[in-house]
Amino acid sequence: MRQKALFFLFALLLVSLGACQLPAVSSGSSTPAPAGSIASANITPNDPTFHGCPQGGDGGDAALNGLKNRTDEGNWVTVQLSDLLALTWPSEITKKARNTWSAADQATIAQHEGAPIEVEGYIIDLKHEGTESTNCHDTNYRDFHVWFGMSATASRATAMVIEVTPRVRDQRPGWTDAALMALKGQHVRIRGWLLFDQEHPEQLQQTRATLWEIHPIMHIEMEQGGNFVSIDS
Repeated sequence: MRQKALFFLFALLLVSLGACQLPAVSSGSSTPAPAGSIASANITPNDPTFHGCPQGGDGGDAALNGLKNRTDEGNWVTVQLSDLLALTWPSEITKKARNTWSAADQATIAQHEGAPIEVEGYIIDLKHEGTESTNCHDTNYRDFHVWFGMSATASRATAMVIEVTPRVRDQRPGWTDAALMALKGQHVRIRGWLLFDQEHPEQLQQTRATLWEIHPIMHIEMEQGGNFVSIDS
């Protein structure tokens, strides 16, 4: 009788364990950044041939260039910069064109790429970039490369790169060179599109902390007296 009771209890324990689901183990970040890839229908540059330059640029990775050249608005979701800095990626995709990525790697990046995010941080430094394939190597239309950090004194090696693009600046007459350079050291709130730029792994721990970027930046607000004010105004 005792043996039957013990057997029953053991069987019940096995059934209970089978019904339990162990917590999933993830190798990625638990960032609250919303998921969702960028659908081509959502990329709406104000001028598909912006001053003669097509959306895919004039060389390099046309798929990446097309994402950098978007100008559409999003339903911005607030996230933390620390969570963005913790995002991971498959190491095998760096320095490789997107059309060579495996389906699994594409899916991994698509979990977060294209998220319409709003995030606060500090502008550590800014640099007007040289010519690039994204902008068809036009000397008049160049990105502003911006280092975005957790504090005004953070190093570039710990920062996230965020980018002001010519196509967005074309819609923001207040975004002059002087207005952008005046942001250095300021506490700001940024809205823009989360993008993975696989092309610069050699810069990691040197002039950037991650290959994830906010690119393009769609809105910039600077803190003034405890309030955030758009630099458009």
